[in-house]
Amino acid sequence: MALKRKFNPKSVVDKKVKQMQARFEKALLLVLNQLGQELVTCARDMHTYKDQTGNLTNSMNYVIVKGKNIVSMGANGAGTGAEEAETLLRKLALKTTSNYTLIVVAGMNYAAYVQAKGYNVLLPAEMMCNRECEKRIRALVNKFNSKIKGAI
Repeated sequence: MALKRKFNPKSVVDKKVKQMQARFEKALLLVLNQLGQELVTCARDMHTYKDQTGNLTNSMNYVIVKGKNIVSMGANGAGTGAEEAETLLRKLALKTTSNYTLIVVAGMNYAAYVQAKGYNVLLPAEMMCNRECEKRIRALVNKFNSKIKGAI
C-alpha cells in the first residue's frame, strides 16, 4: 500500500513565510513609529531657538512611507506649523524610492535658516537617529532570525 500526501508542502511553506513576513512588517512599523515619535520629541525638547509663535516647534512631525504610500503619520501640534509639516511630509513621501522610509521634518520654510544660524532645530534628532535607527532595526532582524532558526 502506497502512502499518499493529502496536502501541498509548497503551499504550507508559502503560508508560513507570508505569516512571518506580515509579523515582521507589523513589528517594523511599531519600531519605526516609536523611533519617529522619539525623534520628534527629542527635536522639540532640545531646540535652542526662541519659538515666538510656536509654529516651528509645532511643525515637527514624522511619517512612515512604504513605497510611495503613507502608512503612518505622527500626531503633531495644531495650527500653521502642523499644516506646513503635513504638506511637506506628503510631498516628500511621493519622492521615496525605498520599501520603508521614516521621514522627520520641521515643516516651516525657515527651519533651515534657523538651523544655519547655529540653533538646534532637527540636529539633536538627526544625531539620535544616526545612533538608534540601525541598532533598533538590526535588533528586530536578529530577533526574527532567531525565531526562524528555532522553527527549522
